[in-house]
Amino acid sequence: MILKTNSRNKFTTRMLNCTAVGTKQDDDFPCLNLLGVNYDVKEYVGPWYKGACFRYRRHKKVLRDVTVQFKGGELTALLGNSGSGKTSLLDIIACRTSGKLTGKVYYQNQEMTSTLFQSISAYVIQADRLLATLSVRETLTYAAYLRLPGRSSKQEIKDQVQRVIIDMGLRQVSDSRIGGLITRGISGGEKRRVTIAIQLLQDPNEPTSGLDSHTAHYLVSKLAEIAHRGKIVILTIHQPRSDIFDLFDQIGLMSVGEMAYFGKAGNLVSYFTNLGYPCPKYANPLDHYISVDRRNYEQQHNTLFRVHKLIDSYLDSQVCKAIRNDVIEETIKPSRKKRSINKNMIETTSVFRAFFTLYRRLCVNLWRDRHNWLARIYCPLFYVAVNVLYLQQIKDDQQSIQNRIGLIYNSITVPFFGAIIVVIPSSKIPSIRDVFYRERRDGLYSVTTFLIAYMLHVLPVQIFSSVLFSVTLYCNDSGVGMYNDIGRFGIYFGIVISIMFIGEITTMAIMGAVHNPGIANTMSSLFVSASVLVSSGLLRSLPNMLEGLQWLSYITVFRYSSQILAANEFNKLNLTCTSSDKGTPCQYPSGDAFLADFFPYAVGDLKINIGIVVNSDTRQNVK
Repeated sequence: MILKTNSRNKFTTRMLNCTAVGTKQDDDFPCLNLLGVNYDVKEYVGPWYKGACFRYRRHKKVLRDVTVQFKGGELTALLGNSGSGKTSLLDIIACRTSGKLTGKVYYQNQEMTSTLFQSISAYVIQADRLLATLSVRETLTYAAYLRLPGRSSKQEIKDQVQRVIIDMGLRQVSDSRIGGLITRGISGGEKRRVTIAIQLLQDPNEPTSGLDSHTAHYLVSKLAEIAHRGKIVILTIHQPRSDIFDLFDQIGLMSVGEMAYFGKAGNLVSYFTNLGYPCPKYANPLDHYISVDRRNYEQQHNTLFRVHKLIDSYLDSQVCKAIRNDVIEETIKPSRKKRSINKNMIETTSVFRAFFTLYRRLCVNLWRDRHNWLARIYCPLFYVAVNVLYLQQIKDDQQSIQNRIGLIYNSITVPFFGAIIVVIPSSKIPSIRDVFYRERRDGLYSVTTFLIAYMLHVLPVQIFSSVLFSVTLYCNDSGVGMYNDIGRFGIYFGIVISIMFIGEITTMAIMGAVHNPGIANTMSSLFVSASVLVSSGLLRSLPNMLEGLQWLSYITVFRYSSQILAANEFNKLNLTCTSSDKGTPCQYPSGDAFLADFFPYAVGDLKINIGIVVNSDTRQNVK
């Protein structure tokens, strides 16, 4: 998490919140041990636009032989400059690694796993991933339904939410909305406390007191209070002020992926002074000891030489040897608390409770985001107005064939483009995505549960929008007048809403992979344009295309939807030749004659194509 108190003080905090066991004796506090941890990652070198084929991957040593012991009852701060390995160390504890990891992480003599971590701990990430439309109380209530055991009653959840609101000093803003870039809400410091409060929901017996200030000092004081009641609290912090530094019990000083010091905070300066590196008066010890000056090669070489010398001195020191001996001794002795930990593992909420919680939260978020759902309604109507003005009433003459083809083209592209136009520019979609990433990594629900809840919450708006689009475009009185049959209108409406669903899910998937809205918009538009060009048969007959492109068309929904709408519109349609055709040859006396030339299998494969579109829509929803 990031909280800015002034231009010189910025700190990042992550919290490992483990339940204390026994009385408040040092031996009974929980213990977290890291033994010989090494962490290597592979990273691409070069700009992203060169792609994986043109960039080489290099191995990077993130952590090297880290052995530390975190004890309950102490507030431990990991300090170091950017790239020192602080975040990676916490990711290893949280079982969120993506590279090669060697060494062991033990909690109470049990090897740490993602299941164990999610059951006994809370992990506060850097960013405040919150929904701007919800109030503080609503945010915590929905989080409580997702995090607390399924057997928790409504009153228990209400009491726990009220408890953390008071504990984190949020009573004054409990009914205020979170707010975002456009809508003003609570302050940045209050958002930070809401993020911490979400994690504290899983500890209903934690007796903490409220915060009365937005400053960094009081926030760290809060974490110190939690730690001193028997919790393991680990935070990373950059350039702490002296009043904040005095709150730390243990200090881990990191640089270039290694520990330069780990021990009591009060012994930091004296330790380095004994090594022959006294800290000048009024100087920041962190900048003086472990900062790497990269302004030029000579400065970088000198500072790196000093840092490596300090690291080697620490590895040979009695402090490091004592910690290593304690960790080894702690990890090899039999665990007397393993059974009690397993019994006390936090029960997760049920799938149905998670689903209904997500659905209610998404519905509230959508309803309050009126610009979003109004855009979903007005955007298709705009295209209807353009088509009506451009095509006017379609007749049954030879010239109407081209008009009907253009209308079918718009019918399969407008719903998809409508999803792109609505989803990508919306400021709410990135926040929904970020909240999903955080909660998914916390193991609160599955991807399938989220997608079903997401699609069901937009279903009423999509149905209403599709009905308006289909009715105003299809009927003879208000639209262009397509084939007048209630059964065919039902097929047309089904295709429109299916493509709208597929467009929504596809756009959300692209937004999940590409965080930049501009790039996501370009990729989505190119995907639709290329798919319609290759597979619809509306711009060029499929049999006349390259064989490879013909095979490629089978994997897109536009091939089947265009054939369905072509059969739906031209089958049994009588086309006339009148004097108003102005010399146009009467090439197709019926719609079936036109289908025989351009969509020969559309009528015979109508049911098959409908089944493919419906199944494709279903697979998109549960993917």
